Amino acid sequence: MICYRLTHFFITCKADHFHYFNIGIYESKEKAQAALELLKSKPGFCLRPNAFIIRRVICFKRPCLLNNTYWIDGFETYTYTR
Repeated sequence: MICYRLTHFFITCKADHFHYFNIGIYESKEKAQAALELLKSKPGFCLRPNAFIIRRVICFKRPCLLNNTYWIDGFETYTYTR
């Protein structure tokens, strides 16, 4: 079964730190695109709207979590400095 995985990936200003969010796996590219449109205005995601990636993946069995979108409220990033 062909599915589509939506992720959000970016590297911070320090090259040794990155953020990677698995947002969901969808049965069609259109559903993944709809989730992307929903999230790109949310906190954290709106700062890097071009960091979304939709990739075609193979699912060997139908995942029970198919078509669920996670991180629907966005995210906040905190930096600790001494």
